Order: sequence, then C-alpha cells, then structure tokens
Amino acid sequence: MGCTGRYAEAWQFASFFCIKSLLVGYDDSGTAFPATNAFLTVSTQNFLIYGARANVGQIIYNLTRGTNGLITGVTETTITATGVTWSNGDEYRVVFINAAERAHIEHWLSITAGDIHAALAAVGACDCTMSAWGANFLAEINIILARIFYDCPCSPELTDADKKRLTDLVEGRLAQIRSGEVDVCSGATGSLFPAIGFAEQAATEFALGRILGKELQE
Repeated sequence: MGCTGRYAEAWQFASFFCIKSLLVGYDDSGTAFPATNAFLTVSTQNFLIYGARANVGQIIYNLTRGTNGLITGVTETTITATGVTWSNGDEYRVVFINAAERAHIEHWLSITAGDIHAALAAVGACDCTMSAWGANFLAEINIILARIFYDCPCSPELTDADKKRLTDLVEGRLAQIRSGEVDVCSGATGSLFPAIGFAEQAATEFALGRILGKELQE
C-alpha cells in the first residue's frame, strides 16, 4: 500500500471522539434491486433530529454499493446525495460533520500518519498487503494521534492527563510495530498476535469509541 496517506477517515474520528451521531441502518423503500431510488428511505428514522443538513458538506455512504456522496436533500425519512442511489436493504452510514470539520480532521489525520509511516518503514512493511485487523489497528493509532493534537470543536476537551495517557498508548503501539511484535501485514503474525489487547478488542471500526472511553476512565 506504500507509506502514504492517512489510515482513517474523518467519519471514523468523528464517531469515536466527537459528539456526533453515527447512524447505520438499511433502506426500507421496498424498491427491489436492480431498480433504484435517487434517495435513501428509512421510514423509522428522523434524520432532521439527528442533525442531517443539505449542502453543508455532509457525506453519506452506501455500504452495499461502495458509493458515497455529498448530501443535497434531507427530510425526516429521506436523504438525497450526489451520485448515490438506493435499493431496499442497502446499508447506509453517515456522521453529520460539515465540510469545515471534515477538512480539519482530515488535515490532522494526514499529518499524524507520518508517525505510522515511519514505524512501518522501519520493518519494511510499507508495501505489504494489509490484513483487515491490521488496517483497524493502524486506523485507531491514526485517530488517537490526531485527537492528541487536534481539539475538534465538536468533542469534549481532553485534559493534559488524558493526552499523556493516549500518547503513552500510541507510543506503545508504534513500538510493537517497530519491534515486530505486531505485524499488520496479511498472513503474517507477530509474537503478540492475536493477543494484542487494544487491537484485538477493537476488531471492528465501531468498537474503538467504547474502548477508548473505558481507557480514559480507568
């Protein structure tokens, strides 16, 4: 994959650290594939209450189709987005951050990814095929690093003690990569695999927020 770019997306950062609603569900329009609608329909949802807004840079993802687009229209039960169509049962994901928030988060994710690049380069792992759990492991490091340096206006302020704790946690994870204890490449195992604690528990992209909260409270 090369040691370039960031390892997490703004929606992941926002759902883990910011006071923003992460919504995941399914279209229930009744329109059977291959027929599609230009808008997502969820009859049991109220997108306006959760903070969905049109033309402010919010993005919705169609996980079933692997597409995403800027939200251009919102009602209580529907969302329209540029270039995204929907059939019954399509899975959606959306975090209601605006364009400015997303740009700032992506900026800090990109900057702090350099620490991860250096750790991977140290063990020749820049060009390997990343394992699924390895991608999540690097994403959590990237998210935590960005949060240490960036006080997102949508999230509670971290204390100096919180930042120190997160810094120590990340330094430990990067050291595990450099030492070969954790090998994030597909088909490879480091000496700590699979009992690598934080990454093992956060095997899905939605688990990290709960784990981080518990870490900070202890």
